Amino acid sequence: MERTTFKTKSQSVRFHDTIVQIQTVVFNGIECLCLEDVQRRFPLAVALCIDNAELGFLRDNNDDQLIPLRIEAIKDQIVEVVESVGKSNDEMHIFFDRIDTKMQEMTKKTDIILANTQETLVRIKHVMTQMYELHEYTTPRYFFILPAKHHNWASINTVQNLFLLHYKLYFLCECSDEPDKLHIAPHDGYSIKKPSEFIANYGSYLRTTLTIARNLFSIGGFVIPQSENVSTVVANALPTFIKEPNNYNEVNNKLDLVEKMLNQTNDELSRVDSSMIRKAILPEASLQGAQLRELEAFLELVDNKHSLGNLYRTITNDGHVRWVCLEHYHAMSFHNKMSEYIRQLEAFGGKYNQETKEVILTGTLTTKNITMFCDALTKGFTILTLVLQNCSLNTKDLDKLFDVIINRSSIQRLIIMNVEVRKWMKMSTYVCNNMIVYLKNQSLKIQFCNYHQSEDTKMLVQLLQQNKICRTLNFFGYDLSIHDQDLLRCLKENKELTTLVINYFMNIEFLNEIITSNCSPYRIKLSYCFNISSTLYGLCQAIGQNETLLDLDIMDQTCIDDKSATIELLDVLRKHKSIKNVRLHVFDIQPSNKNETCLITSLLNDSFISHLR
Repeated sequence: MERTTFKTKSQSVRFHDTIVQIQTVVFNGIECLCLEDVQRRFPLAVALCIDNAELGFLRDNNDDQLIPLRIEAIKDQIVEVVESVGKSNDEMHIFFDRIDTKMQEMTKKTDIILANTQETLVRIKHVMTQMYELHEYTTPRYFFILPAKHHNWASINTVQNLFLLHYKLYFLCECSDEPDKLHIAPHDGYSIKKPSEFIANYGSYLRTTLTIARNLFSIGGFVIPQSENVSTVVANALPTFIKEPNNYNEVNNKLDLVEKMLNQTNDELSRVDSSMIRKAILPEASLQGAQLRELEAFLELVDNKHSLGNLYRTITNDGHVRWVCLEHYHAMSFHNKMSEYIRQLEAFGGKYNQETKEVILTGTLTTKNITMFCDALTKGFTILTLVLQNCSLNTKDLDKLFDVIINRSSIQRLIIMNVEVRKWMKMSTYVCNNMIVYLKNQSLKIQFCNYHQSEDTKMLVQLLQQNKICRTLNFFGYDLSIHDQDLLRCLKENKELTTLVINYFMNIEFLNEIITSNCSPYRIKLSYCFNISSTLYGLCQAIGQNETLLDLDIMDQTCIDDKSATIELLDVLRKHKSIKNVRLHVFDIQPSNKNETCLITSLLNDSFISHLR
């Protein structure tokens, strides 16, 4: 029997980049490293090696491996762990082979389903096209029927029994040209008075609409309320049987029963009423206007509304009449208005790109043009980019246009290039050469060209004067001159702007006047503004006079390398009554210098520094 002795010796073992010490065990005087001890640390270990030479496990006199599996410990060397790569790869290959087989099977089934579905949809769309040729649409034209209650469907096997069931009729919203994009009308259905006569009149047509309903109910296994053409509002108003996912099999059984009834009607309807045979054996074609007018006579109308299935009659741009739900009624009406706005826009020379949602206006813009365009914007004309290029308009019309663009439109970018602003009698006031305005999340970001002129700033002033909702103003890429008194006055008096973000700005006098004004912003962010110490000293003086500033952000790659300026700023901030958060970027902090001492004191005693770099 083997004698086992545990000593406090260990073997160095490496697995990938990890080296650990694993305790060895002495068996019959031989110090060994057990595989199971290695596997406790590295579960994938199956063998051990040195310099890529695998080490054999110790064996007995019969050449059988000793249990537990072990090797003789090797002093002053690192044993490498060999993981189960081969077995893992085999298992993964088997796994992926199974997946590949399943995917091939699913692809074949899907191709068959798609082929059948496409063939059906083509046939249905042909019937829909014929339906749109009709001019008399007093009622919706797309409908199907289902038994109203659950029955033992297997026991119902004759036409006579099928006609004794209680059926309900459900309309479809005609919101699309594609049969697989329709949806059930938001109504709980109408009871049918005389099922046998109803089938005699509409049986052939029901075969087509029943196929539409079946495709809608389960397209790839998704229930109707999940269709992209159905909003949450419509889905919540759909019939109860549609909204309950547990009814999936039940509804399919009902669809099968109706299909069974329609298929047997041609053969067995004579037993019910021989006078109906001729009507029942109609080709699968569209209904005539007279048949649609008679439809309402077969329904038990329990509501007093003037619409069937909560559907409303509308006319499309191509003159077709459709019956749609209230949501799609509004959407189609809006689309018609959009088309009209685009026509009006193009009538006075404007261009509209429907893909990019970009509008370009050029030439002389009259008051009538601006009024029409602003009216379209306020009523939902979706524009993302507006380009005013080589055009002219009077100053009052420009004010109205800016008011709508900033406060009541979907425009996210305004590009102004060579725009002349006129007063009365067509006298030119100024010309803006180039300005880009980005509007997003109540923020205005202004960008001029490097060669901007004072007239460009006048355009900015006129823009800011119309702002009512934007709270952040972001200047980018240019230096404001102290001579821009109109802009300075506008910023000092502007009560809407609460945040200033300024980049590459050296005019500290201009900034100080804003900070010390009665309408000073609550938040200021400065970037690339402190190349010289005097700029920071000037800011300190302005902040000392301000009583409303809450947040100051000068996380600037160019600041702050002046020790005395840094100490001055921290001292001013410490005494400030309203400041809450400060973000600083400080250079040249050396051990035991004044900067370090001042910062340590501030971090220990003050709470206003929220970020320090």
